[in-house]
Amino acid sequence: MFLAGLAVSAASPAVAEADWSTSFVDTFQSACVPERTSYERTLSHARGVGWSAFDITEHAEFSAMMEIVEEAVEADGEDMDMTFESETLARHVEGRPLHLVVSLVESEYLDTVGCYLYDFDADAPIQTSVVSNLLGVKPAQMHRDETIESAVWGPPPSMPGTLDTYLTYIPPGSAVANLTGFDGVVLKFTTSVGEEN
Repeated sequence: MFLAGLAVSAASPAVAEADWSTSFVDTFQSACVPERTSYERTLSHARGVGWSAFDITEHAEFSAMMEIVEEAVEADGEDMDMTFESETLARHVEGRPLHLVVSLVESEYLDTVGCYLYDFDADAPIQTSVVSNLLGVKPAQMHRDETIESAVWGPPPSMPGTLDTYLTYIPPGSAVANLTGFDGVVLKFTTSVGEEN
């Protein structure tokens, strides 16, 4: 009985990690996939499934990350003649605070809607197999070292207009956090704006 208890205890972290991976990816799917070709409809849909606006100045890590993003967008915008807008939302899933960024990039070449799901408290990566199940394709690239784990999927045939999907995990204390402004997990994709918009 004691040995059986040890076996169950040892398996629990892996089971919990798999369960959270499913919950995290399901949350991304629920917020980002249904209206992915429209910025306004994605925001409206996200609010309809429980997301709400929050003050990013109250979240130091989120503020640092967005400051880095805005600086990069500003620099790119000058070179590429593009405009950028975004809204940030938050909600709790299974007691954990998650954050969502929905963005719209308009340029002379392509208009895209971006959807980014963040778990700043993550201390373990999301399982790539769960993302593959959502997209219906395997990762095109993967990288893992002590500072970062990442995977990239090409455009999924099941989601017309959607471009690459990225999953990144930055461990607590990683030097990469100095460049990104945050550690934790982010799952994101971009989709071409639909003709109906």
